[in-house]
Amino acid sequence: MILLLAIAVAIVIALARGGRFASLVNVPVRWGVLPILAFAVQALFIYQAPEQQDSSIWSWQEWLFLSSHVLLLVTVWVNRSLPGMLWVGAGLLLNLVVMVANGGWMPVAPQAVIRAGYSGLASSLEPGTRLFSSKNIVLPAESTALQPLSDVFVLARPFPVPSVFSVGDVFVALGVLLLIQGAMLGQARGSCTSQSSRGDV
Repeated sequence: MILLLAIAVAIVIALARGGRFASLVNVPVRWGVLPILAFAVQALFIYQAPEQQDSSIWSWQEWLFLSSHVLLLVTVWVNRSLPGMLWVGAGLLLNLVVMVANGGWMPVAPQAVIRAGYSGLASSLEPGTRLFSSKNIVLPAESTALQPLSDVFVLARPFPVPSVFSVGDVFVALGVLLLIQGAMLGQARGSCTSQSSRGDV
């Protein structure tokens, strides 16, 4: 949800600065099929993974889910000249690190689940329980490796759509905001052209 919020804010700010919405389709993203494949894998296995996870055993769902993040990181690297992409890459890397450290999924404390009103998405709040239709697994803070990097932030009511998110998510959202700003104001194309003229990958 924080990503959708960042997109909406970025578009509004860019329009206020004289940007053109139509310019978004002209962003010179290279290897654009990789993020499409990555998001397809994530959508499939977020819904297909079992409700209860054994953190000591990695299933094929976890391996594929984490592999999708590698695809996204590759996309970031080949498009690193675009505005905000390094922020996106840093956020993805932080999220990947904390998920690897906690069995392949993003940990969230039971208290955060309750504050966000997401209790109905879990069969229980016992450690190891997955939240339905999300990348999250319920883990108490004291049992979470690299806990500050997990989903520790909560947007609760009266926010229209409550959400839990991580430091990495904030970085990704900031990067996307900068990317949209650059695209709508005509800066993204210039940045990519400049790098190509220097012979960079």
